[in-house]
Amino acid sequence: MVKKLLESAVDKGAEYCDIRKEKWYRTILYLKDGVPETVVQGEEEGAMVRVLYGNGWGYVGTADLDILDKTIDRAFQMAKNSHKLRKQETGLADVDILQEKVKMPMKENFIDVGPEEKLEFLRDVEDRLKKDFVNSTDIRYRDLLVKKEIITSEGAHIEMEIPRLVTYMIITGKSDTIQMATQATGGTGGFELTENAYDDVETVLDMLKSLLEAKTPPSGKMPVVMDPHLTGVFSHEAFGHAAEGDLVASGNSCLKGKLGEKVASDIVTIKDDPTMDGYGSFPFDDEGTKAGNRVLVKDGILNDFILDRENAWKLDMEPNGGARAEDFRVKPLVRMSNTIMEPGDMSFEELIEDIDKGIYAKSTSGGQVSPAQGTFQFNAQVAYLIENGEIVKPLRNVSFNGFTLETLQNIVGISKHTDTGIGHCGKGQSASVTDGGADVLISEVTVGGRE
Repeated sequence: MVKKLLESAVDKGAEYCDIRKEKWYRTILYLKDGVPETVVQGEEEGAMVRVLYGNGWGYVGTADLDILDKTIDRAFQMAKNSHKLRKQETGLADVDILQEKVKMPMKENFIDVGPEEKLEFLRDVEDRLKKDFVNSTDIRYRDLLVKKEIITSEGAHIEMEIPRLVTYMIITGKSDTIQMATQATGGTGGFELTENAYDDVETVLDMLKSLLEAKTPPSGKMPVVMDPHLTGVFSHEAFGHAAEGDLVASGNSCLKGKLGEKVASDIVTIKDDPTMDGYGSFPFDDEGTKAGNRVLVKDGILNDFILDRENAWKLDMEPNGGARAEDFRVKPLVRMSNTIMEPGDMSFEELIEDIDKGIYAKSTSGGQVSPAQGTFQFNAQVAYLIENGEIVKPLRNVSFNGFTLETLQNIVGISKHTDTGIGHCGKGQSASVTDGGADVLISEVTVGGRE
């Protein structure tokens, strides 16, 4: 039936049409200071229809799968109207037309685990976080199984199941001021991923303890060592967004026109890989394009962008599975997945041994970037002063800023030790992502402080 509906749109003159059907199974639990604040469990389903007519797109989402014929008609009319108003030409780059079913594995299916057991897990984590310097705990659990079916007028038919699970630990304490430490853990898989939260309990406790003892940071230009989590955030936020094909094609990226040019130090390689094990993993994107590893920077050279089919057409490049939608209510956008700066060959001790005065910055508590201007500003969640090649004391309220491409050129050392973090990226829509890398030494960057 769906195939006939798509064919009818093409028979009327549409260049292309697709339907993405989704069914969601979701649990959300919040436990704050021992009290369950949010308990949500349920399911929903719906579909997004896209129609390309000439140079115009029509997008219509529906929660009623019984009216797909009317939904396609609405999208078709929207596309025709858009074509009349749109002057810029557009199209879709060619991809392999595939028919596949993929079910990403869960060792322990969280659908079979009741909310009582999930809440008991949160209570267990909370008990492990109870220390005399912790004043408040906020533990959050989310799991989501999405079943997707993508059918296109070109003949593609993709069915996939993607399970994701995340646990957030948020703890606060007070010394001269109130301090907060956060840690997220999880990935693509089943309830077995909750075990990772236990491994991260000491991590978040150590961050809070350091913040409570921390001093005011110095300021000025100096060397900064980013830990793997902050390296990941830098790779994702400062560089990764600039490498998204829609921003490049529209001229809103500092990377426009630089393909094949040197944009970073020779030791820098950055990839965005939805096929690796991570929270942002998927086998096919939301256009039905098979996912693959995208090496964005190779040995300092800009090598690729993250591309959906439309922006690949605009840039005369190959699509690489970069289209992702938050849910069936919205159209896919060009988004990242698992963004990683590859490790080097140095030890951490070698990274810091020649630093007279600098900063070791860990994790992040926010910041801002401009992909168009190529600038960034990040706040480290916790940091440490480096003097004469040694870690001296903890610091708080550390921020650093600069130009993305200049900073990439100033990377002079990368450690062998790697780690990753997970989160949700916002770009009008939310997307599950992983980012990470190694400890990275930037020879000089501007640090903000009060000293």
